[in-house]
Amino acid sequence: GFKMFSYMLQSMHSERGCYFISGLLLLLYIFIMDIILYCSLENTTLIDQKHEGSYSPFHPLSTKLLMSDPIQHYIINPTSEFFDEITKFSKIFYFISPNMISFTHLSMSLIAAKFVSSDNLKTRRLGVLLYQFRTWLDSLDGVVFRSHKNQQHEYKSHHDSWGFFIDAGSDITGAVIFSFGVLFYLFKLPASFFNKYKEEGTATLPLTKSENGYSSGEKTNGKPSKKMLFWKCLCFGMQVFVASGTWDKRVEQYGEIYAKKLDAQKTVRQTSSLHSLSTWIILYVWRYIDGQALLQVYCLVIFMDKVWEFLNFVQYLGFAVIIFINVISEIHLKHVRGYIGL
Repeated sequence: GFKMFSYMLQSMHSERGCYFISGLLLLLYIFIMDIILYCSLENTTLIDQKHEGSYSPFHPLSTKLLMSDPIQHYIINPTSEFFDEITKFSKIFYFISPNMISFTHLSMSLIAAKFVSSDNLKTRRLGVLLYQFRTWLDSLDGVVFRSHKNQQHEYKSHHDSWGFFIDAGSDITGAVIFSFGVLFYLFKLPASFFNKYKEEGTATLPLTKSENGYSSGEKTNGKPSKKMLFWKCLCFGMQVFVASGTWDKRVEQYGEIYAKKLDAQKTVRQTSSLHSLSTWIILYVWRYIDGQALLQVYCLVIFMDKVWEFLNFVQYLGFAVIIFINVISEIHLKHVRGYIGL
């Protein structure tokens, strides 16, 4: 134990060591919070939950919250909620509407994209931090919306509201702008960057069709053509889009099952199904397949300077994973409806 502690202290003297220790602490934090979330779910239902007092990431629960990515659920949401509770932001600045905040975080996406398009790693890392601030503002507009509607801490989508479309449009546009920043960065890379993988013997990545992730007819002067680079980014962008759309649909479908009032006999089966291991596993996997979760991974690989490797790896594998979890979810939903008698 002492040797491990000494190693951690020595690691903190280097930049890479600091990132490593920070990553371990973050994973430990998420692991502990996941255990608490699982225990909280086992002791409650998603119907008629009353909440009084300060914000808690574990109560009230909803299918949307259970399927939200860990960074959003355990870091971004709590900090935005506590910020509003402590500063009374939504009350003092009542004239600031959620839509105003949505347009603000859209502007932040443009600034972040400019930074991540830089050929300087520190500048790109700053761009990642700015995009994380954009994500925090995205959470804050939800906090302000619920405060103005007197629906504090109720995490559910309001598909029939105009604000939902503005917020969703700002999110999609912001993600597209950010992705173009990454694309412009790839455009700037010299041929030597792409050729080094061949020299180091690490050119062929899993599920890629050729060396460096492109064929000889798709490169110019030893580097991929702009068309191929655009295709790589587009594939991941489509994965984020499909994952976001199907995630939202699954949240709605599971909500219709587990947040619906039923008669006594069906309620027993409803609760039993909600607390089953299979339901937890599927909802938990969705936490990492959500479009927001994929963007969090994107920010991580940008920060680690592994964008090209990542885009090659997920180019087709990502689609397979998204299709697989949707097929499993559809089978599970059909089974649950039949079990409950809906």
